[in-house]
This record gives sequence, C-alpha cells and structure tokens, in this order.
Amino acid sequence: MPPVFIPSDVSDSSVVAVIASARDLEDACALSPGSFDICELRIDLFQHLNSAKIVPSSVKLPTPVIVTVRDPAEGGAHGLSEEERIKLFKLWLPACNYIDVELRNIDRFSALIDEAESSGIKLIISFHDFQKTPDVSELKSKLSQASLHSDRIFKVATRVNDWSDIENLVYFLKGGKTNQLAAMGMGSLGKLSRLILARLGSRLVYGCIAEEIAPGQWSVTKLRTLLREI
Repeated sequence: MPPVFIPSDVSDSSVVAVIASARDLEDACALSPGSFDICELRIDLFQHLNSAKIVPSSVKLPTPVIVTVRDPAEGGAHGLSEEERIKLFKLWLPACNYIDVELRNIDRFSALIDEAESSGIKLIISFHDFQKTPDVSELKSKLSQASLHSDRIFKVATRVNDWSDIENLVYFLKGGKTNQLAAMGMGSLGKLSRLILARLGSRLVYGCIAEEIAPGQWSVTKLRTLLREI
C-alpha cells in the first residue's frame, strides 16, 4: 500500500450532531447557528425516556434531521425488534430529511426505504464494526452491496486501533465517489480519524452534544472549531 497523502481537492464535511436524550435535544436547539449542519435523532436511545413530549410534531430543529432506529446488532439500544424499529421509523418519517438503515437490513426494510424515498427522504446506508476495521477490499465489497444511486450515502464506522486502520478508511474513502461516502473511526484513535477523514472529504462527520454516543466522538462545538483550524 503506498504512503498516505493529503490531496489538495479536499472538501468540507457536514457536521452531524447526535441527539440521544431530551437534554441533548434542548441543548442542540440552544446552540448558536452554524454549530452543526445536520442532526441525528437516535430514536432507539430515546425509548427509555417514555416522554410524551418527544414526538415528531414537537421536534423543531434548525437543521435537516436524520432519523435512526439502530439495530441492536450494530449498537442499537433496548433490544428493539425489527417490527418495532420499522414502526418507529414510520412514525418519524414526517419529521425527517434522512433515514439511516443498516446495510444488513436494506432488503428487509425495502418497503420502508421505498416509502421514504418516494416522499423525498434521503437514505443513509450504514455499516458498523465495533471490533476492528476491515481491510479495503472488504469495505469495497460492502459498498458494492449497498448499490448506491442518486443521493444515497454509504456510512462506515469502524474501530481504529492503529495507523493502518486509519489508512484503510482513507483508501476506502478516496477510492470512491466521496460525495456519497462517509467514513469515521471509533476507539482509541477515533478522534484523530474523524478529523483526518473529514478533511479528506467524508460526506458526514458525527459529534456529540454532551457525552459520547460512540467511542471517539468530539463534541460538535469542538469538532467545528478544529475543522476550521486544520
């Protein structure tokens, strides 16, 4: 594998604020304009709140919204079944601009995806590996399985433990259509990887409002500041 280089044609990533609680929602609405570009509502993490206040009609955020009901097999909370997750997605469709569905579920969730895209809602197809970063060939195979078209985005989040893991994500990102790919690391080198990959043109880079939702996240305010400085 040749040495990693930073090309001159880097582009800005959209900073995504992950909202996982009622407090996150309140704090996100209070942040200054431009603190983030998109927000992600992690509906699976909201379930323990049992709050009648957190319903689609009550959410008024200043940016486009991603709705995610994460599969427990890829880090989702509360062991929600496939049927429960689809039901929650459908409940939140009127309040979002994107939905995030795992690569493993795109066939089983095809009716939901068709309904969303026919309504103008865009699709993020995601893959998570909390144990390792697959090699570039495996990542490319998963991208091929995603069958990207139009405005779909393929998001990869993997555990990065050493520089070679970051290199794999770099070469994966730069080997495809960057405007349709998002790549980020988790774990000990997660924060470093997110800065590097964002400056290499990852379509999305995720940060937290308060506490980390995934290991290696910056707060969105710190993330925005650092990306402006590098």
